[in-house]
Amino acid sequence: MAKLFYSTSEVAKFFKVNRVTIYRWVQEGTVKAYRIGKHLKIPLAEVNRLLREFGFKEMTIGAEEGAKEGQLMDSIDHVARYGQRKKVVIAVDDDMNILTFIKSVFEGMSLDQKCDLRTYPDAMEALLQIGKEKPDLILLDIVMPGLNGVELARKVRTMYENVKIIIITGYPVNDYLTDEEKAHFSDFLNKPVDIAALYKSINTALGLG
Repeated sequence: MAKLFYSTSEVAKFFKVNRVTIYRWVQEGTVKAYRIGKHLKIPLAEVNRLLREFGFKEMTIGAEEGAKEGQLMDSIDHVARYGQRKKVVIAVDDDMNILTFIKSVFEGMSLDQKCDLRTYPDAMEALLQIGKEKPDLILLDIVMPGLNGVELARKVRTMYENVKIIIITGYPVNDYLTDEEKAHFSDFLNKPVDIAALYKSINTALGLG
């Protein structure tokens, strides 16, 4: 039988993330929580909303034995193991032709069956979305008006330390990144981008095989 409220530790176990991540979601307003005594409690409705978004089976009140939390955890483990939830990929480039090209690669190579691609020509707009939802991968141009790719990457790292980022650029990477900074990126691809190289780089970064 599902409970009406769950602790941050319980929700963290459901989604296999650190409890600090759940706290951050609450602080950012991504997840609604209530302070009961000294502890934050997340209502069942919010847990079920997250379960739906991640492609998991919802919990119900008064469910049969087969829907107990232990079996729900087994279901979540199965989804995590076999990658049924789509990966979130964000592509940021002020050149719409590049974004169209990336979209065509996802569709033509069937990456869209495993990934939810979102494209942004403006780095600030992309940053706002990234702040709301942690992506699994960012495809990032370096030279852009306003907030450039290097600045965007640094801001993203303050929110999500280990997010995967692939740089796609027509400029020498060494002109913008130090060797120490380069070590924090998954790959570097030069424009014009080779389709096979892009496909391989995405698969490697996301562990799609």
